[in-house]
Amino acid sequence: MSTQLKHRWPVALGATVGAAAVIVVCIVIAMSVLHMSAPKAFGVEQVVEAHNSVRFLHVKTFETGEAEPNEFWIQSNDQGQVEKARYYLPKTEDGAKLITWTPQRTELWFKSKRRFLILQTKRIAPWMQSLLDQSQPQLVMKEVLAEQKAGKVNVDVQTLPGKQEPGVIVVTYKDAPNKEVYRIDPKTDLISRIEYYRIEGTKEVLESRSEFSDYNVPIPEKFFSIRGELPKDVRIADQLNQLIGVAQENMTDEQAAAETVRQLFQALVDKDYKKVGLIWCGEIEEYAKEEFGGLNVAKIISIGPPVPQPDWDAHGFKVPCELEVVNHDRQKAIWKPDVYVRPGDDEAHPDRWNITGGLQGWETAQIVPDNATTQSMEK
Repeated sequence: MSTQLKHRWPVALGATVGAAAVIVVCIVIAMSVLHMSAPKAFGVEQVVEAHNSVRFLHVKTFETGEAEPNEFWIQSNDQGQVEKARYYLPKTEDGAKLITWTPQRTELWFKSKRRFLILQTKRIAPWMQSLLDQSQPQLVMKEVLAEQKAGKVNVDVQTLPGKQEPGVIVVTYKDAPNKEVYRIDPKTDLISRIEYYRIEGTKEVLESRSEFSDYNVPIPEKFFSIRGELPKDVRIADQLNQLIGVAQENMTDEQAAAETVRQLFQALVDKDYKKVGLIWCGEIEEYAKEEFGGLNVAKIISIGPPVPQPDWDAHGFKVPCELEVVNHDRQKAIWKPDVYVRPGDDEAHPDRWNITGGLQGWETAQIVPDNATTQSMEK
């Protein structure tokens, strides 16, 4: 993400849901369990059988060099379909995130930015199912067996007499410099840890590891909702219970982007903080007033033209603006923000546009005094 985008409203599912791929990449890299392969030897079939009835799963993934692991909890039904999930990402482009998902409701707590978002989305379900499949050792072991049969990997199964120590299944790829090591709990035949190595010549470099625990330990229902855990200073945006943004209707993307920004600033002129919140990612009225109550927009001087931002969002724009404001000294001044706007944050109404950033700093750095205006007022 470029530095000019860093002050946006937090990326909701990775650029909201529209950038879910950002979060997917973060997790999939951390897990990288897709291409496992394994043996017919003693131990592997037992591991597969031991995982046939796992419905609750707790996994930590550790990236080499990172202080905290990614951590997630998943609940599935008897058919292996994901029902609910909770996951914590300590390091993302928006800082630390805690997320819960059910088919009815998704909650995202952007801890570093003191933001909380409520929405409903179908886009997360396929990703969570993929994540569940990649995290279920049963399915991983079946893939290991299939790839061994296809001749893609070598598998070494190491067992110790009496099963006093963890069994080890080592998978080495024939066509890639990769290796996985599966450590099996001797009492349960469940996978306790997977280590992922990159092979550089004769050297094996640990890239990440996944640790599995709390197999089939029921997860409390309240664990799948974050609302009760929020500090008092967190600002809340609700895209589930209210219609957010500005409808595009017959406007072009450029026209819709400019009109969305115009309506936001007109709402600030009118002190209509409910409308401000609806356009500002669905932020609840009381938080919109708290956030923008000190911003006194007297007049809109100019809006646009919108500048496409394809590296951020396929339909995202930066809209340069010029506004007349009254600063804290009650003097008129000129504020020239670059506002970020895009459609689609409300999945049920993808044609509605909303503001995602570019409004910070109006109190100080972004407000440029207009000497001509000030001098005319003093006469």
